[in-house]
Amino acid sequence: MLFLKRLMILMFYASLPLLIPFGYSIFLNDGAWATIGFTILVMALPAVPQLLQHIYENIRNFVLALVQQDTAFTFARLVDLEKMREEVSELTLGQILALVSAAWLIIPAVSAIPYLAYGMGPVDAFFESLSGWTSTGLSAIPVLDGLPSSILLYRSVTQWVGGLGIVILMLTVMKGREAKHFLKAEGRTSEEVGISKAAGSIWGTYLMITTIGIVLLIVSGIDPINSVNLTFSGVSSGGFFPFDSFAFNDLQKTSLTVLMFCGATSFLIYRKLAAGKVREALLDEELIFYVLIAALAIMLIWFVSQEDVYNTLLTSISSISSTGFEVGDLPILHAFPIYILIVLMLMGGMMGSTCGGIKLWRILVVLKSIFRNVKSAFLPAGTVQVVKINGKAIAEESIVESSTFIFAYMIIFLFGCGVFIAADYGIEDSMFMIASAMGNVGLAIIPIPLMGQEAKIFLIILMYLGRIEIFPSLALIRFLTKR
Repeated sequence: MLFLKRLMILMFYASLPLLIPFGYSIFLNDGAWATIGFTILVMALPAVPQLLQHIYENIRNFVLALVQQDTAFTFARLVDLEKMREEVSELTLGQILALVSAAWLIIPAVSAIPYLAYGMGPVDAFFESLSGWTSTGLSAIPVLDGLPSSILLYRSVTQWVGGLGIVILMLTVMKGREAKHFLKAEGRTSEEVGISKAAGSIWGTYLMITTIGIVLLIVSGIDPINSVNLTFSGVSSGGFFPFDSFAFNDLQKTSLTVLMFCGATSFLIYRKLAAGKVREALLDEELIFYVLIAALAIMLIWFVSQEDVYNTLLTSISSISSTGFEVGDLPILHAFPIYILIVLMLMGGMMGSTCGGIKLWRILVVLKSIFRNVKSAFLPAGTVQVVKINGKAIAEESIVESSTFIFAYMIIFLFGCGVFIAADYGIEDSMFMIASAMGNVGLAIIPIPLMGQEAKIFLIILMYLGRIEIFPSLALIRFLTKR
């Protein structure tokens, strides 16, 4: 029962940002408000009774405190969230992982309603919705020009929220330990996002980057609504374009590249910069690794393909940041740039950001552990070697977890490639599409609308596993089988 209550609260919080396209549709009077409103209602309504009960109990306690002159009662207790926190604390880590896994299926399923209303089939509608919430960006819509502007904004908003993760919306109702469990379910840790001020810090940073991005794109010459859509998709590492084609100039390409790079940068870096720790932020080993990998990839792709430098810059950062903004013609690229893009999509950006993929922190941890083991072979017996990042020792448990995750990720990647190859797709195309779906990237070398239903369903599974980072899905299966 408690599991279902928490699931309903998650759905309620996830429905709130959808009020943005709902209000925009009413403003435009384009007719899409009915389907968006119905979606919000379906998502929010189950949680309304328990929220109303909670509000009623708080008001009653407030009134009783006034009557009884309870000096210990304060106005803060009127909106006290302690009861919710106590309920969440009753959930085990396994149940929390299962809860997040279920939410990442149910919320996109409900959010597919507007796509169904505009003529998409069930598989395509769910594909589009899940691609949005997981901030992947692969699109099953063949032509965007016929869709209402509010539906395009709806797609972008799902990506914008999905970039942070649904559970970030709930951090305000959790104690530290439970919040850590929820963050772990979406591939984050308290060290990456700062659990003590998690909700306010993350949203504050996210809103700041979003605002700067919108202004930057408007200044570069893009109209306001497309600037909002592109910023929502860019900072969330999403990648949905709100149009079928657009002739970006060099300044606009550069602006989009900056947005994507910022979205794939750890929020901890922004917190350090805000605190005046500029040197510590800029010398962060993962950030340096991120910059070096991106720069090397850009130079290699440009040197081999001789593609336009701005196109090369945008496509490279689009790959490593898991965004999926695509300019130029990927299918005609030389095989080597395609190989580099596949590697970038597998790697992903920094931990604690909006990107997908393996993430550079894990790769850095494993690389340093390999160097440590090699170095230990030449040292006296009994010498203790510690893996450090930014001068801090990394626990052996973290090294094992990182190694296990990378191994599991690559096994699923190879399995996915095998499935696509068996379905008569080429090796290069198969590797590219599987890396894109698993890394929640969104770059496509094969047009999604032309793919068969079975291939789309398989990509749906990979997008889902990529977003919740594999292990929570196993917790959901265990939870359901125990039931």
